[in-house]
Amino acid sequence: MNDGSPKKRRRTMMRLYPDEEELDALEQHGYPHDEPGPEFTDMTTPGSDEQYAPEEDDEDQIYMQQAASDTLLALQLLRSQFPAKAREVIVPFMLRSQLYSLVDNRTLVDRELDELRRDRVVRVLKLPTASDDYAFMLSEDYAAAVQQQQQMMQESGTPVEQLQVFSWFRERVLARCSDNSITHHDVLRQLSADRKHKRRDEVTEQHVSLLLSCGLLTRHLTQKDTYWFALAGIGPLIKSLVRGRKDLLGMLSRRRYPEMFVKELEQKKLSQSLLDNRFHIRDLIGLGSIAKVDTTSGPLLRIVKH
Repeated sequence: MNDGSPKKRRRTMMRLYPDEEELDALEQHGYPHDEPGPEFTDMTTPGSDEQYAPEEDDEDQIYMQQAASDTLLALQLLRSQFPAKAREVIVPFMLRSQLYSLVDNRTLVDRELDELRRDRVVRVLKLPTASDDYAFMLSEDYAAAVQQQQQMMQESGTPVEQLQVFSWFRERVLARCSDNSITHHDVLRQLSADRKHKRRDEVTEQHVSLLLSCGLLTRHLTQKDTYWFALAGIGPLIKSLVRGRKDLLGMLSRRRYPEMFVKELEQKKLSQSLLDNRFHIRDLIGLGSIAKVDTTSGPLLRIVKH
């Protein structure tokens, strides 16, 4: 991880989005639409399941370490620029490929993402679009999505004794499991574990079925009795992601020379995607499907021939 100085961060950040002035403004004044960061109330000592309350100095140290992260800076930028139309459907999520397009050091991105995951700052979700496609979102946003599902189920008349599984899921499962998957046995064990009162609550298969039906868990395709953590309502966005990739690549490939200026491509209309052009452009750059070439007339995007 770098030393956290603004100059060093700018050297590792690519300049298609944003430019240096925008980065300076973001670092000094924060990000539009951002909420305060998650509270680390469920810290554990290494190699132990025992919880402890972090000291004030510890919290300051955690914050400073995170603030110095190129990857966290890029995540917050992408979150603030999540398409407004998609934000009406789902809480913001970011793609690993988009981070690769912003931070010019993939090894650094992978390492810092893993640190942020283990510290429960971000939640990792497996996408069905490809074997290496993952979505990342701030843990506080994912918890808010769980809360939204609880409210929707309450309004639909779900019994109170079933609704409590959403609180258990946020406070017991998400607070302790940072992986992107979990076994059926561990779901039952963690949902029932009331560590505050040192007791076990009764958890039934109906509770797990409710999480599945709401889309917060999905069955693992290859591992028996294992679930992926998921995001309710993400289906239309998955379709938009696939269609947007195809549409933008099609626009470029149909030209005599498969290239186009960034400003021109950004203005093209996508009829089948809730995600905007900038979202897809960053994704395709990070995937290596297109490359950015600086010219005297402005940045140019060109299809990469494999």
